[in-house]
Amino acid sequence: MILTNYFINRELDKLMHEAVERVHQYRSMNEIRNILVVCDNKDWDVARSCIEKLRAMGKTVNSAVYSPSAKDVPTWYSNYLLLRADRDVNIFGFPEKTMQRQFNSLPADLIIDFSGEKSPAMYYLVLQHPSTFKAGIKRSDASVYDFAIIPNEDEEIDLKKMFEQLLNYLMTITSK
Repeated sequence: MILTNYFINRELDKLMHEAVERVHQYRSMNEIRNILVVCDNKDWDVARSCIEKLRAMGKTVNSAVYSPSAKDVPTWYSNYLLLRADRDVNIFGFPEKTMQRQFNSLPADLIIDFSGEKSPAMYYLVLQHPSTFKAGIKRSDASVYDFAIIPNEDEEIDLKKMFEQLLNYLMTITSK
């Protein structure tokens, strides 16, 4: 049970500031071997189809899913790192140290973050992961991603469409 988000939000502000100032290392899809896809449990169906597409391209894909409780855990596909808010997050909103170590040990030339700021504990993990190339949907003024897709303000975010755009750009750009 999370008593307050004050401490994690304070740490997120610090990590977001560091993310803006860090050296960005862009990569083309040809250079990317390992991908980590991060999402919320409600977006798992879309994320899973994106994962299958990446695997069909010959990429090694790991995934991490945020779930508020045991009843919301996706059970139809068990190959993901699960962060449950009711079990793996402490009273200040931080993921437990063992979860942080597991998440940081996942290899990632690219992190695709579908959850973003909506899930503070997962966002914390993404921001402090050692990967040097992070992509996601820009939902605020902070520029924490190396590559961000900006949705139209008048439309609801369509993750599948955002993923297709991200994939298109990554296949078209070159890093040199």
